[in-house]
Amino acid sequence: MKALKIQQIIYTAICLCVFSFLFTGCKKLVGLPLQENQDHIVTTLDPHIKMSAWDFLKSRALGTSGFKDSIFYRMYQGILYSGIDTNEYTKSGRTFIFLHNDAILRRSGNPATTQADSYFGKYKVNNAAATKWEDYPMEQVKNYLLSLIVQGEHSFENTYPDPKFEKTLLPLESDPLNPQSLIAFRVINDRDSRFRINDFPGSAVPLPSSNPPGIQARTAGILSTNGPVHVVDRVLFFQRQ
Repeated sequence: MKALKIQQIIYTAICLCVFSFLFTGCKKLVGLPLQENQDHIVTTLDPHIKMSAWDFLKSRALGTSGFKDSIFYRMYQGILYSGIDTNEYTKSGRTFIFLHNDAILRRSGNPATTQADSYFGKYKVNNAAATKWEDYPMEQVKNYLLSLIVQGEHSFENTYPDPKFEKTLLPLESDPLNPQSLIAFRVINDRDSRFRINDFPGSAVPLPSSNPPGIQARTAGILSTNGPVHVVDRVLFFQRQ
């Protein structure tokens, strides 16, 4: 009987508060204050980095310009070794694929071994994983880096679910697996808007049996003063099955 009376009291209090809220504005519910309205400031991260792609790469390779990491250090080493003209990273109207250190050398396991989804693990030297850029011919490294510079600016605002094939600076016919020097971009049409590279029907990247194919950018849509930058943490290449 007492339990029934308590339930009736609570029910009555709730009904009175709802009635009061609808017509006069209820400040409390069963003795507890209601949460008041708060203005929430909505902000969007600015993708503009206010520096050239080259300056951005150097800053994240050498830990300058306020950055404390060196995630592009191995790529920076490769650029210097290859002899590529670094002005290529300052010209406008281009898209740049930057290699996180893991895309070049990634070791895991026990004992630690160089993984095949990193450049040093995929492109072996005398059937063994490489340990440094100098294990490769300079021309090979230069051509690979040129395949990561794309003609035109391609980012989220002009990339769609269907793969879009674009030309890179890789010299034509220099790579028998990619004689047209192409790269493909697409954006997955979902709430995450994932930026995918070389994800297209018949792609052999990263392995012929991969489903889905292609590489997902670790970070995409970084806007330098001379073009978008997309970062990958796995070895990227163009190849059809």
